[in-house]
Amino acid sequence: MQLGDIIKGLGYAADSSARLELMEELYWTEYENFSDEKVLHALAEILLRSESIEEHAAVQMLYSNPEGALLDFYQDVIMKLYNKDPLTFIKASTEYPDEGLNVLYIFRNKGFFDDYKTEENRLLDLVDSNDEIGMIRQFFRMYDSLCHT
Repeated sequence: MQLGDIIKGLGYAADSSARLELMEELYWTEYENFSDEKVLHALAEILLRSESIEEHAAVQMLYSNPEGALLDFYQDVIMKLYNKDPLTFIKASTEYPDEGLNVLYIFRNKGFFDDYKTEENRLLDLVDSNDEIGMIRQFFRMYDSLCHT
């Protein structure tokens, strides 16, 4: 099935279950020489509507699709998704560590954090629960370890 057909068939994925279904299809689809900018724009809008931890993890998983397709596109979406909701993004990255570790390479390679310690402290100031504090610290520990390897 072509990427454009998947998106059109889901009616632009209005709810979480449709977005998750779309992401599952995208992971296994054959991208071939896909480059239709209108469809990519629509896809980005759908992916950026992700709200749940599961959706964030599914977007992160797309970066490691078996064909290695659209890496720049997925990198851009992932960075925007982090900016939109860093706490949900971090929760997804720590609850689904395989995907989370892979996307940390994006942040390192793109120089995403000017000062990751400042970002970590900013996020720690936003949360109260020990679970959330632990997830934020784990995320940035993984990032620090990756940057020093």
